[in-house]
Amino acid sequence: MASPGNTLYGFMKIKRPIVLVLAALAVITSLPFVARADVFSDNFAANLNQHSLDALAGDIGALVGGPSFHHGKALGFPLGFDVGVHAAFLSVDNEDKILRDNGVTAHSGWVQAEYGLPGRINLIGRVGRLYAADLYGGGLRWGVFTSDVPGVPSISISGLYGKVKHDVFSAETYSGNLVASFDIPFIHPYLGVGYDSTKVNPDGSAVTGKQGAPRFEAGVNLSIIPFTYLSLGGGLANGRRIGHAGVGVRF
Repeated sequence: MASPGNTLYGFMKIKRPIVLVLAALAVITSLPFVARADVFSDNFAANLNQHSLDALAGDIGALVGGPSFHHGKALGFPLGFDVGVHAAFLSVDNEDKILRDNGVTAHSGWVQAEYGLPGRINLIGRVGRLYAADLYGGGLRWGVFTSDVPGVPSISISGLYGKVKHDVFSAETYSGNLVASFDIPFIHPYLGVGYDSTKVNPDGSAVTGKQGAPRFEAGVNLSIIPFTYLSLGGGLANGRRIGHAGVGVRF
């Protein structure tokens, strides 16, 4: 019988080309979020009022919380992991003059990594970009119910913290999610609801923006290549249309 060490080595050797391909996709997918104008510096000072900041807080919350889940099944321990690149695309609030002056759609990009711990608990780490702002954060996911039977959903809940840091402001988002997914071969549908609470703190100003809003999303994970996925989803966040796309490796 092969030892666990040999089995793991064989798995990594066979799957190495897949990991390299996905790493290349991650770099390619992330480029648009880096090479864009600094919309915050362009529009922030001219729209430093309560209405604009509250609307900005709502949009930031949606862009931070939106791409935070794509599966309801908890990862196993000790070899369970999920590493992927995820992007959110949001229809900007009409009151959000800071983002809307540069277009009706805003987007964020994340690299998100999850690792399975005992007790159906997953540790989550995240880092990304929102135009010229840095994004980072993390949290925990707990598998309420895990199923391998087609048609019977796996359900999880998660809590996450996200930090947005820019030269002219900072923001914090607390997100909670409830997600159900179905273990169907090659196509793994999911449904989720969440809530994002965000506070925007402009540098050198007493005015702050605050917004809390629900989020709804439905989508699928396409797993044509074993242990990989392409996620596509959409729904509503902060009362606006939101889309989600991701690619990664899950085991």
